[in-house]
Amino acid sequence: MNQTPPLPSRAPRAPRAARSAAWRRGADPPIIDLAVLDARLNESLDVLRDTYAPALGTGGGWYHELARPEPGTTATALGLMAFAEAGRAFEHFDDGLELLAARQTRSDDPLRDGGWATRTSLGMPVVEATGWIARFLARARCDLREDAPDLERAYRWLLYNQNPDGGWGSLRGCPSRVWLTCLALRALSQLNPYDPAVDRGVEWLTADRTAHRPAWGPTPASRPTVTHTAFALVTLAEARPDLRTERLLDAYDWLLEHLDPDDDHTWIETYGVSPRTVSERGAGPEPVWRLALWHYGLPIALTALLRDPRGPHGPTVARAFRTLVRGEVADPRWNGYPGSGRTSLWTLWWRLETLVALSRIPLAGNADVLHWLPDAMVVQRAHARERPLADLLPHRRIVDPIGLAQRHWAAFLLSLVCAGSALGVAAGVWGWKDFWLSVILPIVLTSIDESVKRRRAQRAPP
Repeated sequence: MNQTPPLPSRAPRAPRAARSAAWRRGADPPIIDLAVLDARLNESLDVLRDTYAPALGTGGGWYHELARPEPGTTATALGLMAFAEAGRAFEHFDDGLELLAARQTRSDDPLRDGGWATRTSLGMPVVEATGWIARFLARARCDLREDAPDLERAYRWLLYNQNPDGGWGSLRGCPSRVWLTCLALRALSQLNPYDPAVDRGVEWLTADRTAHRPAWGPTPASRPTVTHTAFALVTLAEARPDLRTERLLDAYDWLLEHLDPDDDHTWIETYGVSPRTVSERGAGPEPVWRLALWHYGLPIALTALLRDPRGPHGPTVARAFRTLVRGEVADPRWNGYPGSGRTSLWTLWWRLETLVALSRIPLAGNADVLHWLPDAMVVQRAHARERPLADLLPHRRIVDPIGLAQRHWAAFLLSLVCAGSALGVAAGVWGWKDFWLSVILPIVLTSIDESVKRRRAQRAPP
């Protein structure tokens, strides 16, 4: 885990089409087992059910460190949104809404009214909390519930706190940051995607992208990271689903090139925040606090690759999925800081959101061809619709010596023992009776025993 992201190295890679065809030359095709996906999704929701805690006074929810019993607003919104996105009921949903409603800021100042603060923001509403909570309320369709927070006031808070340049900082007057602009845009795209504020935010997000710099970092001037590039692409796919420019496709290619599907891409982004506006600065010392954003880049990148207008890159998506679902959700490796023993809702949330996105992805596009077989379905992509189906299916070698040796090494070893023993009999070192009793009979009995065990063994659940 790093506090600053490592600069990705630009390793030479084969063209996209060549990478897509590589697995057809004897390698196993990429797979995503939906039974495993569903099991991991249920495990994630079970962790949330087990760690829910009532608040002192009103409602209940979660803190981002799931082991702590004091619920916070952002973590509670994420926990409730997890159940809403997965389409599962949660018995404490109303209590969570009650906590969020009780902690929504009321003020005569339009820059404060309607937002939510974090525990480290000195009581000031910030985008880090308000963006997530407003998005949850919109996604869960809570706008007409009388016991829910006032979503219209939250919407106005986001509009009032947009910077003149079109981006968002923690609050108005703070330097615009990529992550915070994406948080605000994702919320506004659910509340009112036609608001001019969304256009200005998208313009800020895409203004400086070029063919030589298609990706994003924490700020427009920062070096690009996998996490920020993926989050920006997810945001643009939601805010402007029809956007398909060369720069956007370059960004997807950059992400595919720099993503390591076997790495979690985990790090923390920290920065200082001051509640003073630009016009107020210089009048006395500025109150400043530090905010830290937990970034878990792999699931965000996987979600972004699913939105590629040209279609997801199957082998990379499958490898990332394999990394994402290894182990169990209760393992601290998935839910907490490495080696700390603490559990983190952020790790759980990003993983869960990606699993939900995978379960909902349409497998066929508008110009694709579906081949319905008795026990399978093959989707032939539009760019390859004129090619024979047989050319697209994996071709295996008739005999793979290395794979054969790896799978049957024990049989080869026993064959060598038998051959050596037979040579010993032929040379008169020992007799045929010794050969049958000490070599052949144990092999036969062991083979029968293993065969019976395999027949009796039941298939384990995924």
